[in-house]
Amino acid sequence: MDQLAQIKQALRKHADAEKAAFIPRYFQAYAGGYGEGDQFLGIRVPDIRKVAKTYPLAIEELDELIRSAFHEERFFALVVLCSHYQKSKTLSQQQQVIDFYLQHVQWVNNWDLVDCSAPKIVGPYIWQQQDKDLLERFAASDSMWQQRIAMVSCFYYIRQNDSQLTLSLAERFRTHHHPLMHKAVGWMLRELAKRNQHAIEGFLQQHLNQLPRELLRYSIERFDEPLRKAYLSGDILK
Repeated sequence: MDQLAQIKQALRKHADAEKAAFIPRYFQAYAGGYGEGDQFLGIRVPDIRKVAKTYPLAIEELDELIRSAFHEERFFALVVLCSHYQKSKTLSQQQQVIDFYLQHVQWVNNWDLVDCSAPKIVGPYIWQQQDKDLLERFAASDSMWQQRIAMVSCFYYIRQNDSQLTLSLAERFRTHHHPLMHKAVGWMLRELAKRNQHAIEGFLQQHLNQLPRELLRYSIERFDEPLRKAYLSGDILK
């Protein structure tokens, strides 16, 4: 049995039929849903990560898995790819990872696949190389998943105490049509608030009357209760 077959077998040992029946609803893998057409084996994320540690494939060996019809196999490939980036010591090694990611980005096509990879690959790469053209490529894409990649990549910037990119993209996406982007923007603002609450309060007060409710709720989740209620009621502007 070749290694790829071993990995697929190892993953399927953790498959749960009941979970596989439930997950498509969670990820909206039904007609008209954002994950329409996706298929699931019913494997928990910790179990996928355990298998990934056991089988640290080379980057070029991930091609079949990242193109898989099964969501968990794509997740596996991205976990391994993130590990390659984190272990890379040269620009050439980092470039190999980002090139693979860009060549296969159409299969990074659900929110968890974006969220497990963008802050660990795209964010660090753009920060380290100051590749604002790549950031713009994602942000300007017609694909919501690529727009989310741009937004969630801010997580790395936030950890470097850089608030500018997060606020700039929050401004850009604050009226996005899809709730998944409202959550992504709110999530990044919430993370930024842990380090620089003053910065996001300025943003929130400037745009409060136009912000989607879900975006607002996510962004102020860690505020003190009286302040959180003042934002939710709009009293903060009075």
